[in-house]
Amino acid sequence: MDVIIVCHTEFGFVSKKNIIFAKDPKENLKKGVLNLVKVAEKYGAKVTFAVCPETAPYFPKDIRCEVGLHIHPGWEKFNSGGLEFFVGDEYLRKNCKQSSSSTVLKDFPYDEQLDMINKGKEFIRGQLGKDPKVFVAGRWSLNSDTTKALVRNGFTHDCSAPAHSKSKHHNWSNLPRICMPYQPSEKDYQEKGSLPILMIPVSQYFPHGNVNPEVVPQVGLSWLKASFSEYYIQNLPLFHICLHSPCMTDEYFISRMDNFLSFISRHKGVNFKFASEIHQYSRVNPKTKIIPYILGFNKEIIKTFFKNRVIKFKKKYEKYL
Repeated sequence: MDVIIVCHTEFGFVSKKNIIFAKDPKENLKKGVLNLVKVAEKYGAKVTFAVCPETAPYFPKDIRCEVGLHIHPGWEKFNSGGLEFFVGDEYLRKNCKQSSSSTVLKDFPYDEQLDMINKGKEFIRGQLGKDPKVFVAGRWSLNSDTTKALVRNGFTHDCSAPAHSKSKHHNWSNLPRICMPYQPSEKDYQEKGSLPILMIPVSQYFPHGNVNPEVVPQVGLSWLKASFSEYYIQNLPLFHICLHSPCMTDEYFISRMDNFLSFISRHKGVNFKFASEIHQYSRVNPKTKIIPYILGFNKEIIKTFFKNRVIKFKKKYEKYL
């Protein structure tokens, strides 16, 4: 099994186990990157850092990693835990035409997406001396214009897909929960085709959710381990972990990532790779395996389950309350 770790490299910090994507303090960028590299190296793991252009001047030099491109277009204010912050990229905002303030790429026309991807790639190459071949769309949002713009800019791998997921800003609902890499169709990024770029969906736990240490407060570390076991016992060829660099400024998430990689590394036949080293695999027929999750039940996921049930109940009957 190949295992990749893709880190969305952004400004931010941790507050009460939540990631706050604030632009300051900027020194947190270097801290988070170096902490993740340190943990990964303990287990011989490799990290692909998808770097926002605005963060490139603060990215540490001369570290063992792969550098890709991460784009948050536009400029919008968000709130989390009572704290306000802006999502968007200051460099792209100043240097690219953007006809919208939206923070999702699919809301921009092809020519503007092409320009942002081109200028972002060239800026990272100039700052870090590395030619990005791996891409991650901010808020998981892209469309078929994006994939065509990526191919035109020489990108070979995309890691933007939370498989079998749909929200207001992204749609990957046509992909099965357990989805291996594929080449997309020119007309539909969710369909298999022949575009010369490989889509690498993020691994998903049951019933849905990205394999990401940032969800441990909600589902527990044993649930992520159960997800790995679900993939491993079926001899699936790839396991894709994602995370954001700010979480690695906090000891809670650092220790959980360390524990998770320790668990994975103890399995035979695990090969840690950079995202650009991944290729298409032979056809597989993955199935949902419940036993690992039964064994992985924990207090975090039980609390989250009942909390979500209460929220749904209140929404359904709020007019009577």
